[in-house]
Amino acid sequence: MTNNRVRSYGIHIGILPAGKFNAVTDVPGVKVGQVTLEDDACGMHTGVTAILPHGDNVFQEKVPAGVFVGNGFGKSAGIPQIN
Repeated sequence: MTNNRVRSYGIHIGILPAGKFNAVTDVPGVKVGQVTLEDDACGMHTGVTAILPHGDNVFQEKVPAGVFVGNGFGKSAGIPQIN
């Protein structure tokens, strides 16, 4: 099995070092949740991932954010809240 990560070729992205697990959860206070819904009767497989940047009120203590619509339908739910 080969390691095709950029770091294995000596290329480092950004100015900060990678965390212990090289994951967003290495950042203190960040919480990540995920759920997958599968309905084999209709062939539906979908899911959502939520990332909470800190334990305080994210509406009062805002953080930088971005949006990527990753489904084929192109639905833009949630973009007004980020703007």
